[in-house]
Amino acid sequence: MKKEEILKQYGEVKLKFSSYYKFTFIFHGVSEDGITIVANIGGDSDDIYRMDVDSDKEETLYSLDPNFIDISKDGKSFATWDDY
Repeated sequence: MKKEEILKQYGEVKLKFSSYYKFTFIFHGVSEDGITIVANIGGDSDDIYRMDVDSDKEETLYSLDPNFIDISKDGKSFATWDDY
């Protein structure tokens, strides 16, 4: 799937910060129909240096502008996009 298609379908799903690994912030969310969305931001220190992360704040794909998105249902990925 292209990023534009993912944003059109899942851009407003609420995501929350879930973890940090090797200069990457990872966010998770679940849509009303049970689709799991994982979005990553970062990859190196320059990408995340000034990013403010709050574990209680809800984000969306639109507000995050991630460089990796994975969409899955029942643990099986069916759409992935990355800008690495």
